[in-house]
Amino acid sequence: MKENAEQGWVERAKQSEPAAIAELYRRYWRAARAAAYGVTGDFAVAEDAASEAFYTAIEGLGALNDTQRFAPWLRTIVIRKATKAKTRGIKPENLPAVESPSPGTRPEQQELAALTHEAVASLSATLREAMSLFYFEGYSLKDAARFLDVPEGTLKRRLHEGRRRLRDAAERILKGTRPMNPQREEILEQLKDAFNEDPNSETFYQAMRQAMSLRPFPDKLLKEVMKKHWAAKLEKASKSVEKDRMVREALGRIYAPSERARDPNHPVGAVAAAIRAALPEFQPWQPDISQIDLTRTARQMFEGKSFSMPPNFADASPASYITALQAWLVQDEDGSVCTTYELMQKKASRSELQAQMTHGKKLSDALRLFWKRQERLELRAVEELLRHLAEAIVPSTPVRFLAYDVPRYRAGLRMQLGGDSVPAAIGGVHNPWPGLSDQVSVASILICLEPWAAARSGQIIELADFSLPDFLERPNQQSPKK
Repeated sequence: MKENAEQGWVERAKQSEPAAIAELYRRYWRAARAAAYGVTGDFAVAEDAASEAFYTAIEGLGALNDTQRFAPWLRTIVIRKATKAKTRGIKPENLPAVESPSPGTRPEQQELAALTHEAVASLSATLREAMSLFYFEGYSLKDAARFLDVPEGTLKRRLHEGRRRLRDAAERILKGTRPMNPQREEILEQLKDAFNEDPNSETFYQAMRQAMSLRPFPDKLLKEVMKKHWAAKLEKASKSVEKDRMVREALGRIYAPSERARDPNHPVGAVAAAIRAALPEFQPWQPDISQIDLTRTARQMFEGKSFSMPPNFADASPASYITALQAWLVQDEDGSVCTTYELMQKKASRSELQAQMTHGKKLSDALRLFWKRQERLELRAVEELLRHLAEAIVPSTPVRFLAYDVPRYRAGLRMQLGGDSVPAAIGGVHNPWPGLSDQVSVASILICLEPWAAARSGQIIELADFSLPDFLERPNQQSPKK
């Protein structure tokens, strides 16, 4: 972080020079993530907050008068974004971030990893940020102190105190003692009780809603609960000719492009073709609904497998795929458009959720991108791909990125184009993928075509209405007795 050189980069970034913006990103992305981690204690939330803060900083560079103060100015924005992100769910310091263990990891190794993360997350925000900058992100004392806007001696004292606190935590771990997390334990117990609850009950809804906010996410336990209530319904549907037809019809509509998405003269079809052309490395692939065994699919859904993924996706080789489909979204009463997960976070009761789901279900023409690499992917790779698309497809449209904290992503984002309420894209870096080694990372993006088509054509592009077969929407509802 040479000060004179950096001042030049900032001046050039003010003129929207892509190379200068990229250089500032390279220099300060890890520092921004460390600052956000100091606030949240949650690595995934920190990545989201850092990305959002970096975008805000670049957009607002004109307000920075002293170009030598970019680093502390950026940190101020990061702290604000991270503080806001932290308030969106259960406090991260109570729920340490731990990535899902690989299938071969022994239980005692899993426990040690969890305790280590818990120890770091238990540090104060100031110590956590200092430790992350110096030890995790690898900045020098001088550069880290400059980013923090403190003397090097102050940073040294913080690092010394952080090491002392971690040594104390290590001693407790070796003695077999650890602080319990009552809030998390209570939510997990509620989720276990939900196993025997009616899925249409308020108790079940509240248990699911709280479990979705837990980090690390109780993936295995939740899959068992979902499997009991939904897999049986799909298996029964496969044994009924009429229900089998209804399920296949619904799946066929979702996992295929609509008529307008296939029409190159329609704004949606035209933008779909433009996006494909801008991503030549992504190989087209479509699932064949007619070949699906619903009974087998019902079991595999809750084992981390999916008929909507290419057959060879489970091998370790790098690959990129693009699939046309229609994505399920919900329009809320305030006009905003969100995913079911986002709506669940907004609605405090099951009745509120059900009412909005009944009236607001929509389908968006979409493209889904999946790619895997034999390296650790970061959220910035997802953001950079989307920025590349925006520059190629809708270069004059303002782009905005928001955090998208969904359990399947280690770090996720939501992209908005202009003032459109429909998400232009939702995506992120996945948690460890079932069947793949820890050295292989998977990322995905769902691109909703309507905002892109509207921005490109200047026309209003509406979402389509949609409803699932009733017996799938209410999984355990009994048929009325005659």
